[in-house]
Amino acid sequence: MANLRRRKIDILGISIDSFTKEEALRYIGKKISAKNPLFLTTVNTEFANKALESSEVATMLGKTSLNLADGVGILWAARFLRTRLPKQKFWRYIFSFLKFFGSLATIIIYPKYIRTPIPERISGSDFIWELSRFAARNNLSVFLLGGDPTVPEQAALKLQTDIYDLRMAGTYEGTPKIEDEDKIIRIIKKAGPDILFVAYGVPAEELWLGRNLKKTGAKIGIGVGGTFDFLAGRKPRAPKFIRSIGLEWLYRLIIEPRRFHRQLALPKFAWRVFRYKIRTNND
Repeated sequence: MANLRRRKIDILGISIDSFTKEEALRYIGKKISAKNPLFLTTVNTEFANKALESSEVATMLGKTSLNLADGVGILWAARFLRTRLPKQKFWRYIFSFLKFFGSLATIIIYPKYIRTPIPERISGSDFIWELSRFAARNNLSVFLLGGDPTVPEQAALKLQTDIYDLRMAGTYEGTPKIEDEDKIIRIIKKAGPDILFVAYGVPAEELWLGRNLKKTGAKIGIGVGGTFDFLAGRKPRAPKFIRSIGLEWLYRLIIEPRRFHRQLALPKFAWRVFRYKIRTNND
C-alpha cells in the first residue's frame, strides 16, 4: 500500500477519513515528522454536532491531519448520504423516510451494511492501544495529559503493564484553561514525548491541541475523551461484542443514566443528516 493517501468522505461539511485502524497506522508511520506534528481526531456524533454549531470547532477540524470515524452514527451518515433518491418530490420524501428508518435499523440488524464507504469505527478508547503499540514498536514515547487526580498515572500503569516495552514520558492532570497552557507546555516539553494523548473531553481537548500541539514538541497529538477512566478502571467499557455491533452508547447509557442528555447527540445528528439529504438530494 505504497500509495496510501487520505480518502476523505464529506459529512455535512465535515471531512472524515475512510481508513481502517491498520491503514491509519500506516499513514501515520509514513507521515510522522518532528517538524510537522500530526493532529488526529476521532469524530463521533457529539463531536460532529459541536462542529456544526461552532465555527471555532469547525475551523479546527479543517486543520487536522486525520479525522477518524468514531461511532456508528458517523458510519451510518456516510452510507445514508450516498443513497440515490427519486427526482420527483413526493416519492423522494416517501423513499427518504423509508430509507432513513430502515438504514438506522440495520445498525443493529446488519452492522456490516454501514461499513461502506467508511470501513470501521475507530474510537479513541481503542486507538490509544493501537498508537501505544505503534510507539513501542518504533521506540517512541507517550505522555498522558488530563483526567482527574491520579487517573492519568493509573492509566499509564495499565498501558505499561500490557505493553511492557512502552516508553512513558510522563503524565499530568492539567486543565484546558488557557491561563494554564504555558505551564503545561513547559512540563510536556521537558518530558519530550513523541505522542501526546489528551483527555479533556470534546471539544476542549481538540481545541487545546489545535493551539498547542506544535509548541509541545510532540510528533503526534490526539484527544481521547474518557479513555483514561477506562484504563484506570474507574469506568467499565462495554463488552467487545456490544462494541462490535455499535451499541456501546446504549451500554454506557444503562450504567450511567446521567449521560442521557449526551446520548441525544445521535438522534439530533441523524435528523440533521436526513434534512440535509432531503434538501440537497446530493447523490
